[in-house]
Amino acid sequence: MSQKDPAVNESALHIYDALNRPERTFPSWPGKSVPGAKEPLHRLVDKEKQKNNRTRSIKECGKVWGDYTGTDLQCDEYPFASTKEGSTKGDNRFSVRLIDGDDNETGGRRLDKMHTLNRILDGDAFYMKITN
Repeated sequence: MSQKDPAVNESALHIYDALNRPERTFPSWPGKSVPGAKEPLHRLVDKEKQKNNRTRSIKECGKVWGDYTGTDLQCDEYPFASTKEGSTKGDNRFSVRLIDGDDNETGGRRLDKMHTLNRILDGDAFYMKITN
């Protein structure tokens, strides 16, 4: 993903911050690190577990930003709900941020496409790189 791509620049910035400036992310705690650059992420295809990751992330967004229903914002999570490192892993090494809903959905579609094009199957490891 690129921070210069207007379709996903908010998603890209969120991932960049999570990987490189985790102190700017929520939940916040001293010494936090988030996997995906030096430690791989692992694809998760179980829809129920993905749903649980999303639900946990949305709950965290609500704690930080309150009720954002009725806005164009969505709760973006990193690592993605479709990874074994998602928010329900239990180590709090994740980040949530409210971003534009269209940006969030486009980022998700691109992630799905990347999995398909690169034949990343359940449990397969992959890394994230954000360009600018």
